[in-house]
Amino acid sequence: MWISALRLTDFRNYEQLELELGEGLNFFTGSNGSGKTSILEAVSYLAVARSLRGSNDGEVVRWGSQSFGVGGDIVENGRASSSTLRFTKGGRKEVTLDGERQANLSDVVGVLRVAWFCPEDTWLTKGGPAERRKLLDMTLCQLDPVYLNALSNYKRALRQRNEALLSWTPDESSEALVDVWTERLLDYGSRVTAARMELLPGLAAAVSRFHESITGSGGLDLRYRSTAAGVVESGDDVPTGEQVRARFAESLERVAADERRRGFTLVGPHRDDLGVRLGGRALRTFGSQGQHRTAAIALKLGEAAVLDSGGRGVVVLLDDIMSELDDDRAASLVDLVGGLGQALMTSTREAPAAGAGHDSRFFVVESGEVTRQ
Repeated sequence: MWISALRLTDFRNYEQLELELGEGLNFFTGSNGSGKTSILEAVSYLAVARSLRGSNDGEVVRWGSQSFGVGGDIVENGRASSSTLRFTKGGRKEVTLDGERQANLSDVVGVLRVAWFCPEDTWLTKGGPAERRKLLDMTLCQLDPVYLNALSNYKRALRQRNEALLSWTPDESSEALVDVWTERLLDYGSRVTAARMELLPGLAAAVSRFHESITGSGGLDLRYRSTAAGVVESGDDVPTGEQVRARFAESLERVAADERRRGFTLVGPHRDDLGVRLGGRALRTFGSQGQHRTAAIALKLGEAAVLDSGGRGVVVLLDDIMSELDDDRAASLVDLVGGLGQALMTSTREAPAAGAGHDSRFFVVESGEVTRQ
């Protein structure tokens, strides 16, 4: 799976852009603010129908315009298909696949799989649990539309249950309402937790392998800590969905009185964490800036490897991360990325010499103009 062509209309600082991409490494160099990151952001819209840069849709529209469009040709197993997304201010996003309009934005998720990394992603290891849960959820949503459905329904059940707990009074009607949403919370939440736990062994193995390749030393491992179903280490047996549901139900029963007193849900996948350890110690509490940086890169490369499981392919988006690395580690990273499939990489620096060893294309970006070298 790779993108052979990308088309932009009124997207960021691009009035019009048609870009032919290569199957391997596509390296974009240019000064800050020239439009390099916007190219990666456009690809993320094709993959998940939103900006993985964290921007809202209105911010993406070119100044003076009322809408933007992103289109791309996606090649998989020798067959090309086209995908487009269009957003209009005051309206909603519309997506098409091979010219056919899709009823839901979620219909395009997984058609193109991407893993995005930028310097701010060191918060994967330095920040709170929400950042690491997002990594797991983004990976699983692209792998399986059933997971996306379960996660969306869990979030809705959680909101409704919290509202019911907040207004709870000790009577039958209040208790019945909480019970309704508890069942739905259990149903969807156990699926979310079980899928995250099932992902852990493969993700942990890939992350450990990439970390050792980049740093020359091992010792990085992961574990999933569920508030509802216990802790799973990278080498543990993964509990079944039935076991997760039973543990979740027991946890909810244990905290029932406390939840009604405090007015919100105390256990579930919304409070879980993916622990990252180096040498058996929590990286978040003792790691240096360099250790956080390489661990975060390993996590994102691990995500890419998992998304590529089965050989379907993944597009790796790497935004200006070489500025954070010395020359040797930058070259090592390019070599690793070159083995993952298609990659779009931006930098204010020239490409490392290692880039010449792969199927590579090099572009210069300047004020919304892209020129192939």
